[in-house]
Amino acid sequence: MFKTVHQSVESASKDFFDMLRRYNYVTPTSYLELLNSFKEVLDFKRNEVNTKRSRLQTGLDKLSSTKNMVGTMQQELEILQPQLKVTKKEVEEMMVQISIDREEADKVKE
Repeated sequence: MFKTVHQSVESASKDFFDMLRRYNYVTPTSYLELLNSFKEVLDFKRNEVNTKRSRLQTGLDKLSSTKNMVGTMQQELEILQPQLKVTKKEVEEMMVQISIDREEADKVKE
């Protein structure tokens, strides 16, 4: 692939010279610079992909652990549901008693 690119640049340089009478030199050093540039871009993209992959994995791990925690909480809620009903009933009875006591206190104040 790089060989083809290098050769096409050489032929384009000849056309450039024919049209404008200006030289554009294509040397073995240019070919090596092309390879180094590609290597740098490849390394950068690999690092970028690895970073994104690790972020994705972290997110998936958190979702999985949250799913497990929600499942555990749902089980605990189901176990505590009868106790919640009893407590709710006690609170309602207590509210009735408080209302009665308040009415009696209002009568005593007057």
